[in-house]
Formats: sequence, C-alpha cells, structure tokens
Amino acid sequence: MNAQLGLAAAPLVPWPWLAGIAVAVVLVIALYLAARGRAPVSRGLALAAVLAALAGPVVVRETRAPVRSVVAVVVDRSESMRLAERSAGAEAALAAVQQRLAAEGDLDVRVGAMRGDADGTRLAGTLDQLLAGTPPDRVAGVIVITDGRIVDGDELSATMPLHQVLVGSRDEQDRRLTLVAAPRTGQVGGTVAVTVKVEDARAGAGPATLIVHGGNGARQEATVTVGEPVTLNVPVDRRGTIPFAIETPVLADEVSGANNALALSVTGVRDRLRVLLVTGEPYAGLRAWRNLLKADPSVDLVQFTILRSDVNIDFTPPEEMSLIAFPTRELFIEKIQEFDLVIFDRFRQLDVLEEAYLENVARWVEDGGAFLMLAGPGEGEGDGVSATPMARVLPVQPLPGSAPDEPFRPALTEAGLTHPVTAPFAGEAGSWGRWLRVQPSQARGSVLMAGPNGAPLLVLGQIGQGRAAAVMSDTAWLWQRGHEGGGPFDELFRRTAHWLMKEPDLDADRLTLRPTAQGLEIDRRASEPPGPALVRGPTGASSAVQLATGDSPGQYRAAVEVSAPGLHEVISGTVSAFTVAGIGTAAEATLLSADPSALEAAWQRGPGVGTVFVGRSGRGDPGDPGLRNVRASVITSLRQEPLVPSWALGLLLLGLSLVAWLREGR
Repeated sequence: MNAQLGLAAAPLVPWPWLAGIAVAVVLVIALYLAARGRAPVSRGLALAAVLAALAGPVVVRETRAPVRSVVAVVVDRSESMRLAERSAGAEAALAAVQQRLAAEGDLDVRVGAMRGDADGTRLAGTLDQLLAGTPPDRVAGVIVITDGRIVDGDELSATMPLHQVLVGSRDEQDRRLTLVAAPRTGQVGGTVAVTVKVEDARAGAGPATLIVHGGNGARQEATVTVGEPVTLNVPVDRRGTIPFAIETPVLADEVSGANNALALSVTGVRDRLRVLLVTGEPYAGLRAWRNLLKADPSVDLVQFTILRSDVNIDFTPPEEMSLIAFPTRELFIEKIQEFDLVIFDRFRQLDVLEEAYLENVARWVEDGGAFLMLAGPGEGEGDGVSATPMARVLPVQPLPGSAPDEPFRPALTEAGLTHPVTAPFAGEAGSWGRWLRVQPSQARGSVLMAGPNGAPLLVLGQIGQGRAAAVMSDTAWLWQRGHEGGGPFDELFRRTAHWLMKEPDLDADRLTLRPTAQGLEIDRRASEPPGPALVRGPTGASSAVQLATGDSPGQYRAAVEVSAPGLHEVISGTVSAFTVAGIGTAAEATLLSADPSALEAAWQRGPGVGTVFVGRSGRGDPGDPGLRNVRASVITSLRQEPLVPSWALGLLLLGLSLVAWLREGR
C-alpha cells in the first residue's frame, strides 16, 4: 500500500464559461492600465484570485495497492498438433512453463487453448478471451506453446512481449501433396488431366514418387520433381462417378503422412449417347419405344427390326426390296463397345444372330455395359433372350408358358417406393392405366414394379461391372397412348435407361464416405443388404466392417476409427471409394512441420522475445519468458480537499480589494 498526492481542478462553472470569464478579466485589466489606474497589481491579483476560486483547485490523495501482473499462456491443441504427434509434447512444455512462471513470483497466469477451424489455427481470438477486461499495462507477456502453424500472426497486438515455445525442431521433414487443378467431369473413353504438386519442407529434396489408385486395385506410378506441378492423365473408362486417389509415399523421418494423399473423383459423361434397339418382330409398341429414344436430342439411335430369318424363302426380286442387310458382325463384334445401351425388344432367336454375337454382348454387359430386355412371347416359348448366352446377364429367369391376357394395374413394390428410378412416382401409382399381360418369371434382381400376384414387372440388376433391366410385359406402350389415363411411360423408362448407363443421381447402389477427425463414416445405399465392407488403411492393412441398417430403407451405415491418418479405401460389393480420414479439417493438415515464422510479424512490431525449440517431446528448456515488470496497481481510496480554504480565499480577496482602494484614494 502507498499514498500519492496530486493536484486537480473541480471548477464551479463549466470550462467554457471559465474561459470566457478569463478573457473578460484580461480585457478589464487592459482597460484599467489604459486608464492609468493606480493599483494594477492589487486589482489584477484580486481578479486572478476570483478566477482561481472559480477553477476549484483541489488536492487529490490516492491510496494504491499493487496487483499481480498477468501472463497469458496459450496451448495449441489444434489438429496439426495431433497429426504430428506433438500433443503430449505440448502438455509437457506447459508443465515446464508453469513451473518457470511459479519461480518468477506473484503472477496471474491464465491458460487457454486454441483450436483449428476450416481456415486454420487462430491465436488472436484465444488471447482476446484470456485478456478480456485486462488493461494492457497489466500484461507482462504472452507465451504460446505451438507448432507455429498460426494463420493470424499479422493480427496480433504489438504492445506486449511474445514468447513462442515451439514443439518441434527446425529441420523437421514434411512432404505434402497439393491439388493444383482437377476437372469434375470427363468424356468416357478419354482421360482427365489432374495437376498436383509435391512440396517438401526441406530445401533441395530429391525426386518423389506419385501413385495413382483406381478402383479394383488398379494403380499407376510416376516419378516427379519436388516443388514443380505435374499433370497426370486419369482414364475415364465408364459413365458415372469414378473414384481415384493420388498419394506420395511417407518418408522414413517424416512427421506425419496425413497430407501425403488426395481422394478425388470424376464423373464420366458422353456428349452423345449411342443406343442400339433390336426389335424381334413388328408390333404395336414398336413406335412408342422408338419415339421415346428419338425424343432425347442427346441420343444417337441405331434401330433394326427383324422381319424374317435367313432361312425364310422369299421370291421377292432383290431390286424391289427396301430393306438393307443386317450388319450383325459390325454391330455385335466390331462396334459393340461404342454403344452405351443395348435394347432387345420382343426378341426371338430365329438364326438371325449367331450365338457368338450374343456371347459377345453378354461379355460386354459383364464388363460394364447396359442392357434392357423388353420381354415378348418368345421368353415363355423358349426362343427369346433367355434361350441364348445372354440369359446369364438377365435380372430375371423367365418361366415356360404363355402370358395370360389378364388386364392389371402396375404397382410399385417396397423397393420401388425408395429406389431413385421409381420413387418420384410413388404418389400417383394408384391412378395408372392398366397393362394387358405379364410374362411369368422369377426375379434375380431388384423388383421395382409388380403385376398381378406380385409377378415381377420391372426388374433391375447389377451384372458384373455392368447393369441389366427387364420389363416383363410387351404392353407398357399403352401408357404412351393414354390407355385408361396412361402413365409415366416416357419419364419412367427414361430414368430406367439412365440408371442402366450409371447416372449418379439415379444410383441406388452407391457408397459415400465422410471423414472425421478420428475416423470415417460409411454410408452405403443398396437394394439388397450388403456384406461386410473392406476398409484398407494407409499402411496397407485391411479390416472387415459390418454395416448396420440405417434410418431409411436401403441405407446401411458404420462408423470406423482409424489407426493412422491418411488415405483409406472402402470396398463394398462392386463399389469402392477413397477418402483421406483422421485429419479433421483439411486446413490443419496442409503444413505439419514446425515453423516459427508465422509470428515474426508480431515480433517485429512489438517488444518481442522470440522462439525456443523444445522438440516434439516438449521436455526441453522453455527458456526465459522475457516478461516485463509492469508494476501495476489499483486505487483503493481517493479523497479530494480544497487547495485553499474558502475563508482564507475570502480574506485574500478582502485584503487585495482594501489595498487597491487605499492606493486609488491617494
């Protein structure tokens, strides 16, 4: 405790008035002198005394008590500390700093934590919270225990010493992979150019290896120069979403492999869709299917209708024939790979197509093609698609016998109510017009629409890498004609065709991965319960994960903890996906080597202290924190007393007035 004296003013009138009175006093004295008054000194002193009385001079007596100086200690608990295995080192450094501060004397030590967000790790906000309401002259210094990866160093106050305890070393190794440019879509059959750059914390690093992972274990390798952008050509071999990943191997002395990989995807598209429609015989629905396909300007349609077989005897002169020869070898052997969708409509095997041609189409479907069967009488009579090598790619097994003429109203099944192809029509199914017959069959895929007694009507199936669908009635075209009110013929079968060609928005069989700070979440959509998912981590080790039923039909989910951050691949059935898991926010994993330069701007503006490296274990000497002696105190009591008592001031004015009167009366 100590006492201090001081002078202050407590004016009896506002300061502007006091200033006006002072000006008036000066003018009065000037006029008095001009009139050759005999008592200018006594008159001037009397007026000055009046001004002093109006100013209200007081003596201020303060009693002050000293207060503890404030030291802010900020510990970096962001994702970058965990990824580089520095969290334990930061806690050890914190204990050493607290011990050192305890030896400094009576200090108010305030400890806070800063955490990363989508933009990185910020220090200013944490300091504002720790020092809220604290006058700057009470702050002896700020100590930051961090890896140096702070994004707001330029925003820090320069009025207090800043001591940085860096958990790490100057020569840490951190190799990272940065995405420069990548397209979202690519033409099927071509490639997309993905530009990446390998960066290294150490100068003069040698060449690096890049590995491009595709689906089903496919991979490419390339040797690149560190620090220079490199463009990789990734093949687009099919429609739909194509996941792939790029990584560079983790070095032996690298602090972390969390930023050594990128998980990407590209959507395979075609400017023009090529469709082959083969109709086994003329019938009333032929024009309906042709009109549906021709209405889409992006579709190039190749259509053939089989009017007779090669063994038929026809005496029509060749010059009177208007039909061209069926280019079977060209279509089914040489150019089948150029088509996106093949449709067999009421097909009959009448020796027009050799089994070798149909076998080639079946292999094309298994390798990723799309096939739609519009069933006709031949499926029950033993000479349809099911009687050819293509039977193995059908999602149904037709049963012998003719389809009875029994009008029925198509209905959506439980799977059809949620499948992206048919779900939009759930509210209108009861108003659809009737079809006339349905070919008996046993489903081997997902039944989205059913006929009488649950007979499969619209069936979708995954066949190897390709897809197939079957419509087990040849009277669907009645909807387009508006029979009994019709139905969504165009939209339903357009969606079916685009599902077959792997339109991502219509895919009920898909895999979505959501990375988290500690692992990843698996979201699987499938028409049938999938088996265990295979999770492959950055070390190459694999584990099987059971998927539990989700909140909605066809959804299966699982949460997986990862043992190490980095690239993970998940395979479930025929679909796979990549993700970089275990890193939290991407900004935190961008740079992982310790770096003191982020706070250099604050050191240059303020009193600064500098950086002390304590290693990743945090057990080194945290150094002298460089605190300033602020000698702060607070006022415990305050008393004001008039400088001159009022009675003394009255006697002074009376005496000066008397002196002036006596001198002027001579």
